Amino acid sequence: MNIFLGIDIGGSSFKYGLGNCEVGLQYYQILNLPEKNLNTFLSVASKMFNDVDNQFGLNKLKGIGIGIPGAIDKITGCAIGTNPNLPFWVNHSPLELIPDNCKLPLAFDNDANLMALSEANSYCKQYAIGVTIGSGIGCGIISDGQILHGANGYAGELGHICVVDNGAKCNCGKNGCLEAYSSVEGLRNLLAIHNPLYSKLDLPTLVAKKETDPLVNEYCKQGKQLLSIALAGLATCLDPEIIILGGGAMDFDLYYISEIEKDILELLPKAHRAKISITKAKNGNKAGVLGAIKLIEEKFYGN
Repeated sequence: MNIFLGIDIGGSSFKYGLGNCEVGLQYYQILNLPEKNLNTFLSVASKMFNDVDNQFGLNKLKGIGIGIPGAIDKITGCAIGTNPNLPFWVNHSPLELIPDNCKLPLAFDNDANLMALSEANSYCKQYAIGVTIGSGIGCGIISDGQILHGANGYAGELGHICVVDNGAKCNCGKNGCLEAYSSVEGLRNLLAIHNPLYSKLDLPTLVAKKETDPLVNEYCKQGKQLLSIALAGLATCLDPEIIILGGGAMDFDLYYISEIEKDILELLPKAHRAKISITKAKNGNKAGVLGAIKLIEEKFYGN
């Protein structure tokens, strides 16, 4: 059986797994990124490859697929421009993460693109929008069964469309981005303006406080509303069959899918409403890893 390694690099962790499209994941693990700097990043990557080698053996793998945040150069795999949630990982090649003695086929793409690819495949849809909500907001667009990259690889940057004129500062350097209001990090930053202690809240605590803390509840409602508006606008333009929401924030019910669905359907043109579904990711936080495996498996088999 051919086994591939899928890696999903997020703003706060490395998720990785072993498997293929037929059997799914045979092994899955998460390594947190305790500090956001290049040395720590490379150290966690090294720990990941050591674990894979111990669990299965790097020399037994058939290939590696990697999902990376940010706009990705289609030829080099380098994150280009700004990389808001991993600012130190710009103009670095994914080859820097691979051990020197590991000479395997490699495929790479934006992490949200791979989540969208995996989930569209799971739902058997050819036209889909996949959104990951966690430290940041990622978005992948599937058109005719393929990832839509755009002319320069920038397509799908939903987190960095402006939703509030002259709004809150985003990690990308602009003001008013959706990510500054609807992502976990964005919510923490907004809340920290009122009390610095809010910046230390982990996701489960933030979600729990939503039910008891009026300020947290207010900002979460705003985040959900702006997310729904952005998604409705994107769906109006692209006419997808399905919108799929994943990432840690959705896993922990920071936003309720039923409320987002209601908001989006109310905002869509009438003709669209009966032709679209809005749902949570089937594979949860594992979707990006499965998408990375699908990407390298297709490359390996020449599909």
